Amino acid sequence: MKRLLDRLRDESFDLLVLGGGITGAGVALDAVLRGWRVALIDKGDFASGTSSVSSKLVHGGLRYLEHGEFRLVHEALHERRVLLRNAPQLVQPLRFVIPVYRGARLPPWKWRLGLTLYDLLAGRDNLRRSQPLRPAELRRAVPNLAATDLLGGASYFDAQMDDARLCLAVIRTAALRGAAVANYVEALAFLKNGSQVTGVQAADRLGGSDFAIRARVVVNAAGPWVDAVSQLADRESGPLLQPTKGVHVIVPNRAGLTSALLLLHPRDGRVFFIIPWLAELLAGEAPDASKLLIGTTDTFGREAPDGLTVTAEEVGYLLAGCNRSLQPTLTPHDVLGSFAGLRPLIRARPGEPSSLSREFHVVTASSGLISVAGGKYTTYRCMAEAVTNAVELRLGRRHLCRTRDCPLDGAPPLPWEDYLPQAAGKLQGAGGLSRSAARHLVRRYGTQAFAVAAYLRRFPELSKPVAAGEPDLQVEWCYQREHEMALHPADHLLRRSRLGLYRPEVLRSPPATILRAARNETSEPRTQ
Repeated sequence: MKRLLDRLRDESFDLLVLGGGITGAGVALDAVLRGWRVALIDKGDFASGTSSVSSKLVHGGLRYLEHGEFRLVHEALHERRVLLRNAPQLVQPLRFVIPVYRGARLPPWKWRLGLTLYDLLAGRDNLRRSQPLRPAELRRAVPNLAATDLLGGASYFDAQMDDARLCLAVIRTAALRGAAVANYVEALAFLKNGSQVTGVQAADRLGGSDFAIRARVVVNAAGPWVDAVSQLADRESGPLLQPTKGVHVIVPNRAGLTSALLLLHPRDGRVFFIIPWLAELLAGEAPDASKLLIGTTDTFGREAPDGLTVTAEEVGYLLAGCNRSLQPTLTPHDVLGSFAGLRPLIRARPGEPSSLSREFHVVTASSGLISVAGGKYTTYRCMAEAVTNAVELRLGRRHLCRTRDCPLDGAPPLPWEDYLPQAAGKLQGAGGLSRSAARHLVRRYGTQAFAVAAYLRRFPELSKPVAAGEPDLQVEWCYQREHEMALHPADHLLRRSRLGLYRPEVLRSPPATILRAARNETSEPRTQ
């Protein structure tokens, strides 16, 4: 995948997508599979907004049942199965445990009813039926669980993902099918024929040049920036969004948690998660790599999308919720990192942030600009299908959507449980990698792990980890720069990998060997 700006300058496209988050990525892939000439640009890096700062779950949304969003939950549960099939290297089943305490906002019977409905809505796509758990069973499943006032609970299955890399896999798949994609290209203004949008005047944020990108239809999939982009086309455009802010913190997994916990916060009764992250390394050669992801907050977003911060109060709120149910007690000194994102939810009647709908709207303005607002990550493929259908109405031809059965880049031809040990064994034998390093590469890159390991023949010194005790290898930077359009250290450390989220010292000062190898890997100018 190359950043070929000449294509954007010289070609005329059927569709131009503004925004390289998961929604824009999904639209680009859907449209190119239908045979359209497609371009996609993002003013920053791919997935640098909300799509890299989610809870990293592919889930139906058990808590949405409380608000009566049955259709959304049904759709998300079936899309969960699609993602497990099309991107098994990035999406894996995850067990959830729900402890129920005396005096909690939701009594046990409501949890039982909700989980029964969750199973029914999943139907044949259910991963495993939910199960009630007695207090003793809960303590066996989660030995560090607080026992005071514990009434019992339940378990069920959803799935976990690498959100930024899943978005990147969708974009890479679109590029491999012919889409022209580029990060760090910003839309400055809209081109128009009369009142109708015909493209954008864009700026290359790396090379400094401005140029026109022409397209028959433009889709605004800019996530939290949707309203700002809409107003570029029509200054009278009203707001579509009511963003909510979600904060997560990352802490060491000292409790050895292997199942996720779904909990109610003792302060206000909101749902939040404690999720094992990188838990597959718990018994491997890098046990310190296992983390817990705690989140999320759900407050009305009053900060600009480009200036989000995490406050001490938000960190304290999440730690207090965790400490109510799990030992050992955490303090702010235990926090390895934190991140915040804005959910681009559709504007609705006033109410609590957590009650805002995760449905989405597709809006076609009088200028012809198509904007998409709202939605949730798990249902991105359905959102993209609806948006691409709206594009085809303007283009005047209809084609069938083909994304449901489209494996994403890196997806193996075998069932994942068969492919992982086979591929890791081959990498370990041929590349001289340790077992944990080989499994790490296969988990992150799928079938492309062999292309990553091939760089070791040219740069054997890059077989070392980026940071001691972590699975990330220095050699990955070569592949990420050459094939995944990573251009800055933050691209590598926050999105192609996640190391910068919990090892900020590496983000501040990456190893010099990595920077040298990444710079020298190709002689092609990076802005071409």
